[in-house]
Amino acid sequence: MTSIQEQNRKKGGRPPTGRIRKLSKSVTVKFSKPSYEALKLRARKANRKLAEYIRESALNGEVVSGHNAETVAIAKNLIGMANNLNQLTKLSHQRGFHETHVYVMDLLRKLKAILCEYRQASQISKSNTGRKDTTT
Repeated sequence: MTSIQEQNRKKGGRPPTGRIRKLSKSVTVKFSKPSYEALKLRARKANRKLAEYIRESALNGEVVSGHNAETVAIAKNLIGMANNLNQLTKLSHQRGFHETHVYVMDLLRKLKAILCEYRQASQISKSNTGRKDTTT
């Protein structure tokens, strides 16, 4: 070994080319039964061991972002409205439906408006992703 290779080796650098590194860390991951079965099937189709398949998928895969802030806000609003509806249903059973009917109908109108906005936003985002930029 040259002096540079020896220095790198002492500092925890890469081993010289041609040598195989031993695994330094093990990780335990738990999957649900359906996910585990799906992974086994995919590994078998790829002609890989399950550990190899998971390792390669994790290292070579891309992370896809979830929802944007607007979609998350809409979902939170919908959840809040659903909770309000559940509470109102309980209240209407206690006090009588006619006292809460107007309030429930107002919440349903708001829910319908939010769903329409969500559909329009999703249609716009779908049309924007399908459109190619013509500028150079």
